Amino acid sequence: MNNASWLKQKMAAMPGASELRAPLARDKADTLLLIATCSVVLLPFAEHSPVWLSVIATLLIAWRVWLTFRGQSLPSKWMLTAISLALLAIVYLQFRTWLGKDAGIAFLVILVCLKMLELHSRRDAVSVVFVCYFLLVGQLLYSQSLLAAVYLLFCAGLLISTQLTFQYHQLIPAFSKRLFSGYKIVGLAIPLALILFLFFPRIQGPLWGKQQGNLAGITGLSDSMEPGAVAELALSDQIAFRVKFSGKFAVSPPHPSQLYWRGIVLDTYNGSRWTVGPLSSPHEIATSSQGIPVSQEIILEPHNQRWLFALDRPDSLTSYNRTVVAAGDDRFGRLTAYWELRSPDRIQDRIRYTVKSYLRNSPSANVAANSVPPAPPSERLEILNHSLQLPAGYNSLTVQWAQQLRQKTADPAQLANLVLEFFHEQPFRYTLSPPPLGVNQIDDFMFGTQAGFCEHYASAFVVIMRAMHIPARVVTGYQGGETNPVDGLMTVRQSDAHAWAEIWLDQRGWVRVDPTAAVAPNRVEHGINGSFPNRNFSNLINFSQQTWLANLARQLRSQWDATNSAWNLWVLNYSLDKQKNLLSSLSGIEHPQAAQLGIAMMCAASLVVALFSFVLLGRRNIATPLDKLYQRFCQHMNRQGYPRMPHEGAIDYCRRLQLVFRDRSELTDFLTLYANCKYGKGYNPDQLTQLKQLLTLCLQLKTSRANSNSIN
Repeated sequence: MNNASWLKQKMAAMPGASELRAPLARDKADTLLLIATCSVVLLPFAEHSPVWLSVIATLLIAWRVWLTFRGQSLPSKWMLTAISLALLAIVYLQFRTWLGKDAGIAFLVILVCLKMLELHSRRDAVSVVFVCYFLLVGQLLYSQSLLAAVYLLFCAGLLISTQLTFQYHQLIPAFSKRLFSGYKIVGLAIPLALILFLFFPRIQGPLWGKQQGNLAGITGLSDSMEPGAVAELALSDQIAFRVKFSGKFAVSPPHPSQLYWRGIVLDTYNGSRWTVGPLSSPHEIATSSQGIPVSQEIILEPHNQRWLFALDRPDSLTSYNRTVVAAGDDRFGRLTAYWELRSPDRIQDRIRYTVKSYLRNSPSANVAANSVPPAPPSERLEILNHSLQLPAGYNSLTVQWAQQLRQKTADPAQLANLVLEFFHEQPFRYTLSPPPLGVNQIDDFMFGTQAGFCEHYASAFVVIMRAMHIPARVVTGYQGGETNPVDGLMTVRQSDAHAWAEIWLDQRGWVRVDPTAAVAPNRVEHGINGSFPNRNFSNLINFSQQTWLANLARQLRSQWDATNSAWNLWVLNYSLDKQKNLLSSLSGIEHPQAAQLGIAMMCAASLVVALFSFVLLGRRNIATPLDKLYQRFCQHMNRQGYPRMPHEGAIDYCRRLQLVFRDRSELTDFLTLYANCKYGKGYNPDQLTQLKQLLTLCLQLKTSRANSNSIN
């Protein structure tokens, strides 16, 4: 006996070997399919649920899988009741309520997991499927992105396929056919869903309310800055906003060195952190009408702050969510004395606004090179005095060095250029991972580590300027942007977050100075990827390279960004006004009301249903193998002169034929077996084979014409 034969015999003798070779029983296979489907539905909630809920759900599902494979009995009712009460208590302790979005989702997740532990009938399985449908809707409470919608459709088709599985009693189609049927139902429902989306009368505001539970995880600029704050954003590729230029800039956007998206002015320093000063009031209006005018339509993502971004420097807000903003109308946003655009409310939904700015500064980082028309100094004296303040007892080395530098010249612009030359000539490094700093952060940075990100250079530059009695402040926002060739929109990401400085020059006002450009000019000219092409795992591909892989990655990312932008604009931002405009363009009604929207919806839905009915019902019914055998039998009897009457069933037809074909058991056996298979609980392949054999005998039955006339 060779080794292979011996191994086969040993494996065959192992306990449970027959179970391993045999396919799973029908009930086990169906149960595992239901468990797998529920796991797919529950998967997205792991991101938004407490860790303990994900762990408990995983343990309960694993317990159910183990019971299924082992064939052991399900837990008792008392045990499940005890577990349910304990988990409900934990939910209440976590959320302090049993109502609301998070508590409700947690309750449904627990309900699904526990219900799978008491599957005693098909009705229980269908109940689990229906609860999963509710959970699909619950996913929209957390995310309504395009990816979430695609995943929802995927789960819906999977749930329908699983539900169809429990509708079969004996013979069951292959899983691929059930899956095809499930997604076919989803496909047939999409046109009706589209009609409801377009014409169902909408309410003002989002259907699911503000997703405030997710705002805590949103990345973005805050109203303070300390070392490392902006560098953390450089690791995020999340989109901050998209921009559409108009006029001549629609074809050729501004130079990258002019793409400074102004956000927040920080003019209060306590030695470790920059914050918004008390003088940055939204009631103080600033005007800026010098430079090159440029109009931008900005689609801002929610960031849970009040800042609106625009090219430096903004002048006026002209529209807000398609509503024209008149001059002096501050309901949607105000321009402060610091040229900040502030919204009266926190930005918790995607908004769309148009703003006009004036490009003032030249691309050069050298202050003396800026050819800016003189601007009359209209700033309040208290603002300038506040922009000179430094905390006592901090950064004495930097203050002393700045005072020595001031002895070289009295011109503030030349002093600023001397500091920039110092940054350029000394071995300063631009890095995302600078060494930690001590209490005197500026001293350690200037004369110690000499390594930092944009906030380090902006902070050090402003402290030096103030030490030389030159008013200065920090400005945070975004710098750069990437034009998408698919839709023409410029995309500004969180990784484009930037900090720069402004200094006050007599007869010129506040002048932008970017000390980072003196150390890393690629950051301004080519964006964050120009300085850090592989800054995180999501950027393993260097998009700035000209290789086929990088080109393909750029094309795919551009296409995906454009698709997401279209989804946001045309689906998520489909408001009541847009709905009325659509109906007005289709019907000519100037101001359609809700009743007219309802009529349009019913007409469109009726048209789609009629079309589907014509296509689907117009087809001939596809006969099953069982029906084909019965049709062949009826055709043969019709040729013999005994056609089946339209009102006759198989049993009545059998009784009539028995009057002619007496003592022919094959005829009676065929029609009786057919009726049992057709109207019973189902049939198996053996019964189908038996019917074929009986049909062969029945096709040999013949009789005289006289007998035919005697019973018709």
